[in-house]
Amino acid sequence: MNSRALFLSIPRWQIISSGVDLNQVAVVVDKNLVIDATPRAIQCGIQLGIQRREAQRLCPSVEITEHDEESSVASFNALVVVLESITPRIEITVSGQCSFPTRGPSRYFGGDELLAGLVGERIAEALSATFGVDKNVATSQFRIGVADSYFAALIAASSNVESNIHIVETGGNADFLAPFSLHLLRLDSALAKSVELISVLQRLGIETLGDLVALPSEELLARFGKPGVLAQQLAQGVDFEKSSIETVSGVLMEEHEIDPPANRIDTVLFSAKSLADQICQDLYCTGTACRQILIEVESEHGELSSRFWRHEYRFTSADITDRVRWQLEGWYRSSAPPTGPLSLVRLVAEEVIRDDGYQLEFWGKQTSNDEQAIRSFTRVQEILGIDSVTVAQHGKGRRSGDIEQRVPLSSAGFIPDRQIALPEYTNAPWPGRLPAPLPVLVLGHAELLQVIDLEGCEVRVNGRGLLSGEPARLRSDSLGSHLIKAWSGPWLVDERWWDPIGKDRRARFQFLLENGAGYLCVLRGGSWWLEASYD
Repeated sequence: MNSRALFLSIPRWQIISSGVDLNQVAVVVDKNLVIDATPRAIQCGIQLGIQRREAQRLCPSVEITEHDEESSVASFNALVVVLESITPRIEITVSGQCSFPTRGPSRYFGGDELLAGLVGERIAEALSATFGVDKNVATSQFRIGVADSYFAALIAASSNVESNIHIVETGGNADFLAPFSLHLLRLDSALAKSVELISVLQRLGIETLGDLVALPSEELLARFGKPGVLAQQLAQGVDFEKSSIETVSGVLMEEHEIDPPANRIDTVLFSAKSLADQICQDLYCTGTACRQILIEVESEHGELSSRFWRHEYRFTSADITDRVRWQLEGWYRSSAPPTGPLSLVRLVAEEVIRDDGYQLEFWGKQTSNDEQAIRSFTRVQEILGIDSVTVAQHGKGRRSGDIEQRVPLSSAGFIPDRQIALPEYTNAPWPGRLPAPLPVLVLGHAELLQVIDLEGCEVRVNGRGLLSGEPARLRSDSLGSHLIKAWSGPWLVDERWWDPIGKDRRARFQFLLENGAGYLCVLRGGSWWLEASYD
């Protein structure tokens, strides 16, 4: 049996969450493909799915922003917090889209129309307050669909109608869906890769969802198997996944009390990872998998963050841990963050299905070897501590510690074979940034040292960047004393000069010693410091 649902979509979410002005000519790219664009960029002929170079050819002045999935989902989670006063059963599948069953909320607020209007009003206010979107513009940046099934509500929210709220009358799913093209079946996660199925149906003269409904179900099953039956049921306005949910005895739930309560997200993630491992192991033993999970985190002061998450195939332990991180980051970014340390994390497998497996792609997908590596890293963390396994994370700034940081694996996420490269920040030139090549290793704590000239006097730099003498020798407790074979600099940085407490003035040098080692050294506050190594 279907449950009536409301589907909320923000079509230009990647642009909004990236902080790009909607009035600019700008796009968001992921793996060199355009995944979102502003209205002015679309007017220039830029379309979603084209290559970065093609977008630059169409509009050389286009502003390009790299997609950040984690930041996008966390920002969206912080946005939908405003809907928690309407219903606690908000379900996020991807960033920019969420849904929830309307049976209870619709009765409470006086019907689907009033409920959808209230959701739109809350989202528009949040877009305006959180992301600086003009209030008049914010009212047109969302789409809402209400129907008797999740798929029909999704189509209603995606349909091209004058109003940004589209409500399908009760019992009208099949009639509403009938005129739409078969290509819309790919909006459902289970048929996202059904290009061949749709192509064959079209060659047979089946063009619309209504045509598909008219076909005999037994012949569809015989010719196309399970995907054909799924496509027909979706076209009929029936949520196929509801009929495949396994009945489990009791509720599969794992929770852990954090003692002492934690102020750091990575500490909570460490506990959540163990709970996720246990849930996935229990499901594996029964031949089932989790498609929807409820994540709840409580603070010491009784505050609660509760969110439903859905996966297009099945949740792995790493997937669940990612959702916990995104939810916590969104909670801390929201207008009502926790006021105390976090004391409890709870995971509940809400929707469990038969684990029929799925075919992994040859490239770009996580493999069993990757999952085994994650488990190994987790075991190392259990033995040596949560901060023992770190990865490099690049950021924007002028100082070495800003450009490259070592962060715990649990907070950064595991991405196999990822390329560690400095991202392009076209919106900020960062004058004074170090030239390439960047240091290989940035020290956690800078080391005090001494740099002297040929006469044995310590080298100084005046306000105009002029040296008191040529650097000739470097001395420190760990490195000893070495002649400086070659050097470059100084690169001056004068940040926050207006702030008496936060101001920072420094001069940076690259030194090549006689033993072949290269170092980045900084003169700050009259003292020399060793910050990074080029070894």
